[in-house]
Amino acid sequence: MNNKLKNKRILICGKGGSGKSSVVSLLGNALVKKGYKTILLDADASNPGGLFHLNTENKKAPKPLIDFFGGRTKVTCPSDDPSPLTRIGSDEAVIDAAIKLSEIPKEYSLKKKNLTLFQIGKIKQAFEGCDGPMSKIARDFIVKGGFVTLIDMEAGIEHFGRGVETNVDLIVVVVDPVFESMIIAEMVARISEIMGKKKVVALINKVNSKRVETIMKKDLKERNVQYLGTINYDDEIQTAGFEGKMIVNSKAGNQVNKIIDKLETLVK
Repeated sequence: MNNKLKNKRILICGKGGSGKSSVVSLLGNALVKKGYKTILLDADASNPGGLFHLNTENKKAPKPLIDFFGGRTKVTCPSDDPSPLTRIGSDEAVIDAAIKLSEIPKEYSLKKKNLTLFQIGKIKQAFEGCDGPMSKIARDFIVKGGFVTLIDMEAGIEHFGRGVETNVDLIVVVVDPVFESMIIAEMVARISEIMGKKKVVALINKVNSKRVETIMKKDLKERNVQYLGTINYDDEIQTAGFEGKMIVNSKAGNQVNKIIDKLETLVK
């Protein structure tokens, strides 16, 4: 097994509806099959199901990580307070003393084999406030033990305004065959370049013809966005997403494996 993705944090972003959660699920399960210990981090506070429904038949979601860190009274929005995330009862930053999986109570995660899923938190009530505190956890939640972490971000680019990308090794922007997707990919690449050092690649998703794929690849090149790979439209994935069920059968296996091989060449 190639170990290049061990201890790496990869952020998955893009337009709403581009298929980010499905892509994260496919990549996560493929990484496990390749021998990686993998963490899926659901950082989308607006998506009630998200990764949870796509990766398990369980009816009960895990307890939100924001509770583990003390809730909104303890965790602040990084836009208002950029200070690092800390454990309850400690002033030491998590980024300086990474968490061990064993110190997080079982109710905060769902596990199957070498795949561990966390939900940072969801907006559930009126006047609950913004999801900024969840963004700080997405930014700083680093786990010891050789895991590759895939972060499923909220739609759009607001997370850049909160600096969630500060502690990631690679940014993957998912683009579906919609004009807005290509604009967002270009914006992500441009903003990341301004931030410095952050590598951005585009994953084409939900295409149903070679012609469309060729047009999208040409457009990405003109926008100076590096192409990572393609996952074709798949009825099984689409149906699982619509029904909120676990992805079981998918034709995308070979494509996903090639994407992981490419990811292994991109990280340092």
